Amino acid sequence: MTEGRRLKFKEEIVSTVSNPISTRELLTRLAELHQELSILEQSQVDLASLSVVKEQLVNKKLLKNTNRGVQALVCCCLTDVLRLFAPDAPYSSSTLASIFRLFLQQFPFLDDQDSVYYPHYVYMLERIAEVKLIALMTDLDHNEKLIVRLFETFYALTSNESFDKEKLQPALISILNEVISEANQLDLRVLKLILNKFLANSKNMKNQSNIRVPGFDLSLALCEINSDKLSRLVTYFFSEMILEATKNDDAYDMDYSESDDSEDNKNNSRDGQGPMIDMVQMKKIHTLAVELWRYVPEMLTSVLGLLDNELEADDPLVRSIATDTISKMLAMQPSRINFPATFASTYLNWLKKPFDISISLRRTWINGSAEILEARNDITSDIVNGLLKTLVDSNDKVRLQTIVELKKLKPSTFLDKVMKDSLMDTLFKLIREKHHTIRTEIINFLSTIYNYATKEETHRSHRMIQDIPNHILNLIYINDNTINAEVDIALCEKILPFSSNTEARVNRLLFTLSVLNDKARQSFLAILRRQPQVSKVILQLIAIIEDEEDEHKDQKIGNAVKWLSKGFPPTYNPQESLQSFISLDNKRFFRLLRVISTPSSDYDTIVNGMKEILNRLRDGKLFDQNKLFESVKTGEIYNTIQLLMLRSSNVFLNVDNITELIEINNDSTHQFNQAAKLLLTNISIIYPENLSSSIKGIVDRLVEKARNIDFCGIRIHSDCWKDLKIIHKFLENGDRVCGNREFYDTLFEFSIKGTVLEAKYSVKIMNKMEEEIKGVYFVKMVHHVWPLNIGSSFFNTHLSALCSLFLCDLISVDHIKEELSEFLASEVLLKNRLKEEENEEAKLSTWISDEDLNYSIENTNCYSKILAMKLLTNWLISISDYPTAEVEQIAKPILSMLSSFINRGGEIVSTNDTPPRFASRLRVHAGIELTKLSQYPSYETLIDQRRINRLILLVQDVEMNVRKLFLEKLKKKIIQNRVSKKFLPLIFFTAFEPEKSLKLTTTTWITALFTKRASSSNTEALIFEKSYIRLLHMLGNHPEFKELFGSYTEVDDSQEGTKHDAFKEMSMFAITHIVYALSLISTFDNISLLYYLSQRIKQFEAIPTIEGEHPDTAIYFISDLSQAALKYIGKVKNWNISIWPNQLSLPSDLFSKLSNDKANENVKTNFIPDKYASAIDELIRLRWRAEHTPAKSRKNKKKHSQLEVQALEDGEGNTGKRNFTKKRKNSDDGGIRSLKEGDQDYVEKSTKGSKYEGVRRSKRSRRVDYNEETY
Repeated sequence: MTEGRRLKFKEEIVSTVSNPISTRELLTRLAELHQELSILEQSQVDLASLSVVKEQLVNKKLLKNTNRGVQALVCCCLTDVLRLFAPDAPYSSSTLASIFRLFLQQFPFLDDQDSVYYPHYVYMLERIAEVKLIALMTDLDHNEKLIVRLFETFYALTSNESFDKEKLQPALISILNEVISEANQLDLRVLKLILNKFLANSKNMKNQSNIRVPGFDLSLALCEINSDKLSRLVTYFFSEMILEATKNDDAYDMDYSESDDSEDNKNNSRDGQGPMIDMVQMKKIHTLAVELWRYVPEMLTSVLGLLDNELEADDPLVRSIATDTISKMLAMQPSRINFPATFASTYLNWLKKPFDISISLRRTWINGSAEILEARNDITSDIVNGLLKTLVDSNDKVRLQTIVELKKLKPSTFLDKVMKDSLMDTLFKLIREKHHTIRTEIINFLSTIYNYATKEETHRSHRMIQDIPNHILNLIYINDNTINAEVDIALCEKILPFSSNTEARVNRLLFTLSVLNDKARQSFLAILRRQPQVSKVILQLIAIIEDEEDEHKDQKIGNAVKWLSKGFPPTYNPQESLQSFISLDNKRFFRLLRVISTPSSDYDTIVNGMKEILNRLRDGKLFDQNKLFESVKTGEIYNTIQLLMLRSSNVFLNVDNITELIEINNDSTHQFNQAAKLLLTNISIIYPENLSSSIKGIVDRLVEKARNIDFCGIRIHSDCWKDLKIIHKFLENGDRVCGNREFYDTLFEFSIKGTVLEAKYSVKIMNKMEEEIKGVYFVKMVHHVWPLNIGSSFFNTHLSALCSLFLCDLISVDHIKEELSEFLASEVLLKNRLKEEENEEAKLSTWISDEDLNYSIENTNCYSKILAMKLLTNWLISISDYPTAEVEQIAKPILSMLSSFINRGGEIVSTNDTPPRFASRLRVHAGIELTKLSQYPSYETLIDQRRINRLILLVQDVEMNVRKLFLEKLKKKIIQNRVSKKFLPLIFFTAFEPEKSLKLTTTTWITALFTKRASSSNTEALIFEKSYIRLLHMLGNHPEFKELFGSYTEVDDSQEGTKHDAFKEMSMFAITHIVYALSLISTFDNISLLYYLSQRIKQFEAIPTIEGEHPDTAIYFISDLSQAALKYIGKVKNWNISIWPNQLSLPSDLFSKLSNDKANENVKTNFIPDKYASAIDELIRLRWRAEHTPAKSRKNKKKHSQLEVQALEDGEGNTGKRNFTKKRKNSDDGGIRSLKEGDQDYVEKSTKGSKYEGVRRSKRSRRVDYNEETY
């Protein structure tokens, strides 16, 4: 074996009495020793040569020398000695302890780079790290203090700015890592020191600081290197900390729990029993877990078990903080560990938290969902499903929290990851939420999504995105000022936001208009029509303000302010706000408001004016010195004026937009061409003055377009009727069009060769010409089309032209009217000209769309019949002011024809059965024409109650499109006061309407109209209450009720079970209609009147609708049912039914007064048998609940009383298991062959043998016989 290299150093380094060594000399010798030792290699040294030096170096005189240089050099030498003797230690445990204490004394000097001994400190550190000398310290007994001191010293070093972290921190990490690896256990103080850096760093992150706290990198490195060992220690640490927190005797952190969360407060209150929780400590522990998961998720493999247990804890606070912790962990992506896959049990437990009993916990779960959805894609469906549950939570705070969380998402994230049909459907339902804040948040959220999505081609075509404006605009039908304001703001700021780019702005407007459904489009058009009304009042108000000489100035201002305030939310304090704004007496404001409200103002002027006013109103100094504003907040003034300007300014139909619309209208290839035509049509009605400068361009373009039209081809893509309608509506306002001969010839061409609608509007436009010109064209037109050629491809066009002529210029067709009416009856109405090759699908179809009706050749025969009806109706309208006798002679057969179409379901032809799709269109159009005539006094007596009753067939028709179209037309005419009030009760026969959307729309319409009429001070105020009596009369004459009533009365009393079932079936039918109506129109103010009118029925006798029919007691039974229903409502609502102080007579066309004796007898008689009284009360209760309980809630009810089950089954199902087979006793509906009174009953014979001879089936599975005379 080769002898190792020997140490050459022979000097003494320990001073003695006999051989004292000065400090300078000692430093020189130690430096020389250090120099030699540092170059010795472990494998090449003779350890024996080190024996003397080894012992001298640990002499107390050196170890405890006060000179820093001596200490530094001794430490350097000792590190080399230990290095050279490694792996064995050349010293005893006590000596090693002294050595390491000396080392620990030197480490703090590593932050002093200016020290002369700094290189020695660095050398010492690097040698300890390099040779892992620190392992010797971990083997010492009672080493805890040394280890703690080592960690504290190193962490203290990292906090000093002068410490060279880049160079020396790796050595610190290496040394501490060796301690962790070799130590049997770590003191809790060490673990806290390591982990606290994660907590401290989390605070920096909360403050959005990217600077890591001192020591964090050290902790992170140690945790990453020793994750396995530290994982066990951390689990123990967490267990101890949680136990310590739950044993804490301090009071709860009450800020954590919600004061109004009764369930949680109940759980939190221990009343001195059980452990109290230190929530501050618990939050720190769980924040630490989150931070460890962020950086070293491997360390938490065992801790997750504790979190899983916490999720199941009894205390909601513990469950809540565990839920929040896991939410934050899930949101940290990318992560080296896939939480849902690795900790599946805990993840599934966390997913159940939307169902937790604690409200605050459910909200906690929601609170972290947005970050998770933003961060990851793998569990999106799970999160969305959870949010679907919380969106329909029973607690409004949970629902609100869900919406708030969804709003945190980037729109792109929502569209790409979250949006699905079920979620959007839920949001659309919640948009009608009664809770104001929730509704506002949803409107804001959905409109924001729409605003973003419509800018992206990939999203704008999505059905759910296009549905957003539909649902927002449909809120208008609720007729609530607060909701209307929210819709206005969403419309102007998000759905159709302000934009300086005219092309983009108009395209956005037309895109939105094109995706609106009929109902929403009407809402939008109503908003457009409201604008000129508001602007007119604003302009008048400003004129009043500026008129200094008006003696009644203050009163007029007050009236205008009062009118304007009616449509504002009460939270805006509108009257006070408007008065305060006016009291500013700011001339600049008034001038800007006038410009904003002027219809002819351009877009930029409007927007700039609004911005200036709003910017000034934001300035609090404007109001500081004015005591007038003590009763109103500046925010209220701002909101009121903002909404006022949005409603009065012409932001949609301004002159800039119209110019762009005209260009799009003239470009037939533009994707929004049809939408532009629709909007221009409405502009011609609302703001014809804004269109006046552009109307000539529309006319010229129309003439140019007509030159290239192939009139013999299919015209679906070249129909010009919308352009013609724009011109017609413009002319209706009294404006003139500067036409020329070519334009007039074009109109004439359209009237004889164009489409049906082109002919209609062409004639109407020509009617606005000078008398001489139009007279020539009308005569020429009649000569061209008469006699009619039913085989002509332009037959319907000619009918349409004649139809309009009967309204516009009866003189021009007077000479052909008799012959024409005979022709229409014999050749059009009573004959079907159908093609044999009609396909099977067409034969089975039950409806014809508007497009197919106008452009499909297969439906021309049906269109001919509809046009024939319209022509005959227009004839009656044009002669409505003729002498009564002459009018009646012409009207009776026409009215009989219309009634026959309704009563027979559209079939009045003896051969070649009418296809179902034709029949649906024909019966509904017959009903529409009948309602048109009802507004003329000449026909009021001819359209009697019997004919009105027949219209119930349309309200309850088997075909949904029939019901929908008839109800839409009827509601429109009622609103416009263009139909007799006798027709209003028809609306309530939607009680059995199976189509949810149609039922909801009708119900909302009734509620809105009732509220409006009830608040009016004119004669219309009691229209619904008076119509209620007509409803009861119509119900008593309903064929199904009469059948049920007859079945009940015919059953012998001995057949108790059969009699009971018949009574229940009859009662349920009547009660459904009665309760439905009362649920919509009964109030605290009118319940006494309704009760009085119901009672009054028993003092009258119902006039039979059929001549010779004897009145029965059915109407008195209905009277008692109505009274019972009103008593129940009064009881439920706590409304007092008092004696009505006034006296009202019942309609004289329906009731005749009874003698006093008979009236008294009826009043004393209860037409509801006593034995059924409780059953009636129960049926009323059930129906009332059904009208006031959401369908979903009713569906989920598990238990019903036997009576309830039977009543619902019998009342809504079994009433249809019978056929009405009574034969007609007499009829005035038959003689229409030539439309002359007195002809034979041709129609009755013609229906025999046809497939319509018997019945028409409704959605309620009942059968209605068209030959039934009960109507």
